[in-house]
Amino acid sequence: MKYFLTGLLMLLLSGHVTAGIPEISLEKAPVDRADQKSIERGAKFFATVCMACHTLIYLRYDKLAEKAGVTYAKMPVNVKWPQGSVPPDLSLEASARGVDWIYTYLHSFYQDKARPTGMNNLLVANTMMPGIITAYQGLQTLATDNRQSETINHDWQWYDLLLLKSKGTMDPQKFDATVADLVNFLAYASEPYQEQQHRLGWKVLLFLVIFFIFAYLLKREYWKDVK
Repeated sequence: MKYFLTGLLMLLLSGHVTAGIPEISLEKAPVDRADQKSIERGAKFFATVCMACHTLIYLRYDKLAEKAGVTYAKMPVNVKWPQGSVPPDLSLEASARGVDWIYTYLHSFYQDKARPTGMNNLLVANTMMPGIITAYQGLQTLATDNRQSETINHDWQWYDLLLLKSKGTMDPQKFDATVADLVNFLAYASEPYQEQQHRLGWKVLLFLVIFFIFAYLLKREYWKDVK
C-alpha cells in the first residue's frame, strides 16, 4: 500500500510544472536490452549507488542481479525519505514510466536551495529524491535566461534549461553512458525474461510454419483420391 501511494504521488507530481519553468520533452534513451554487458554494468551501479534507498523486490531471485550484489538481504526495505515518504521500488519503473522518462529524470536535477534536499528536478517538480546523482554528473543550476515558458511550440530539453556549475567525478560522456547502463538494467529488471520470450516466440512461429507446410501436404495427399 505504501509503494502504491508513493507511486501515485510521484505520478501526480510528474505532470506538475514549476512556475516559470517550461515543461520539458523526454530525451531518447540509448537502451539496448540485448546488451548483456551494459545491463551488468547498470546492475553494479545500482547496487553501489541506488540501492542505498531503492529496492527491487520483484528481482530478488535473479542470478544477474545477485552477481552484481543486488540481493533482497541488502535491500533497504524499511528506509524512509524526509517527511516519512518511502522511496519507490524500482522493479517495474521502466514498464510504468518508460526508459526515456527515467533517462531524462536522472539528467534533470538542479540546485534549489529552497528545497529540504537542496535539489529539484525539471521532470518531477519538488522531488523528494536527494541529488545523489550530482556527485557523478556535477552540480547543475537553472539557466534563467532560457526560462521562457511563454514560448509556444518550443521543444525544450533538459540541457536547454540547465547549466553545469561544477564538475562531477564523470565527464558528460561517461555520465551519459553510465545512466544508459543503469536505465538498461532497470528495463531488464521490469521484464527480466523479455529476451528469452522473444527467442521462444520466434521458435514457436517457425514451428507453426513448418507444421503448416506438412499439414498442407498431408491434406493434399489425403484428399487427392477423394472425388
